[in-house]
Amino acid sequence: MRQPYRQAIIILLLILCTSLACAIPGINSAPTPPPEPTPEGDILHFTAPYRVALEPGVTIPGTRITYLQMVGDVHEISIDGLRAYRRVGDSLTWRGVIAPGLFGEYRLRLSSDIQGRLLAEGEVALAVLNPEPVEVPPTQTPEGSLHFQGIPVTYYVPEGYSVPGTTLVYQGLQNDLAELSGSAGDPFFARYGSLLSLGV
Repeated sequence: MRQPYRQAIIILLLILCTSLACAIPGINSAPTPPPEPTPEGDILHFTAPYRVALEPGVTIPGTRITYLQMVGDVHEISIDGLRAYRRVGDSLTWRGVIAPGLFGEYRLRLSSDIQGRLLAEGEVALAVLNPEPVEVPPTQTPEGSLHFQGIPVTYYVPEGYSVPGTTLVYQGLQNDLAELSGSAGDPFFARYGSLLSLGV
C-alpha cells in the first residue's frame, strides 16, 4: 500500500475514534450534577382538576359563583353579586381568596353530562400563602373544608429535607421503602404509593 493512502486511512480512523468517544456516554463527559432540592418557599402552587354539578341555588365551593336558573336557552348565574348569562360551552371564571391563606383561580366551562345535568368543569389554580403544614388523618377532615383531588406534584427531596407543604422529612431508603419522619403514623412508604394523611 502506498504511503499517502496509509496516512489518509490512519487519519480517518483517528477522526472516527474521536467522534465515537464523544458520542458514547461516560467517555470524556462531565458528570451530571444532581438536581437541586425543591425549595419550600413562602408560596406553594398547585393545579387541580375540578368538576361540580350545578342546580338552582348552588354556589361553587370557595367562590362567589351561584347558579340561579335557566332562562330560555341560557343559564343565569350570579358572579360576585352581578348577573351573568352563559350557554353550555361558555367559560366560567373566578379568582379570589377562598380560605385564609389560600388564593384560587377557577378556570371552568359549562357543560352537561349524559343525564342532562349542568356541570362546571375545568381546573383550579391554587396558591397556598405561608404554608404551616399540620398532619390531618384522612378520616378526620374538618367539616366544611374544601376538597381538591387528583393534584399532580413532583418534588425532588434529598435525605434530611422536608417534603414541601407537609410535615414529612425524607430520611432515606430502607429495604426499598422510603422512610418519612414527621408523622404519627407508619414512617415507611412504598415507591409510587400515596401520601394521604397530610393537610395544609
